[in-house]
Amino acid sequence: MTIQITAVTKSNVRQVADLQHDLWPEHPLLDLIVAAQTAVRQAKSHYWLAMDGTQAVGFCEVTLRHDYVEGADTSPTGYLEGIYVLPDRRQQGIGTQLVKEAARWLRSQRVSSMGSDVAMDNTVSQEFHQALGFKEVNRLVHYLRKN
Repeated sequence: MTIQITAVTKSNVRQVADLQHDLWPEHPLLDLIVAAQTAVRQAKSHYWLAMDGTQAVGFCEVTLRHDYVEGADTSPTGYLEGIYVLPDRRQQGIGTQLVKEAARWLRSQRVSSMGSDVAMDNTVSQEFHQALGFKEVNRLVHYLRKN
């Protein structure tokens, strides 16, 4: 079946929240549903779903950031907040299709670049980003100390 990329609206926000919960299981599903509903309603985040018939098999989320984005020299800058494809559907070009749709939308908003971040140990995602033309601009180690 052909994969269709579709924008997330109020009617299909639950599908994106379910996929977000797969990606970020530490976040309660209800919190993800509410956050996605709010973001769609207020146009703070823009989501796309990869659909195989009626089944959502992947999503991406892009925001417009007006604050500093590593390596960017323009504002606003698009930011790939999250991308996920079901494990059994990977290596089929679905993630690429999602990012291309997000980039198309960013160009329509006159936004010329898209940032993203990846955990240092997530080499699969790093390779994915590099294959799509993202260039590494910085590495960062976060620390926390209890007082």
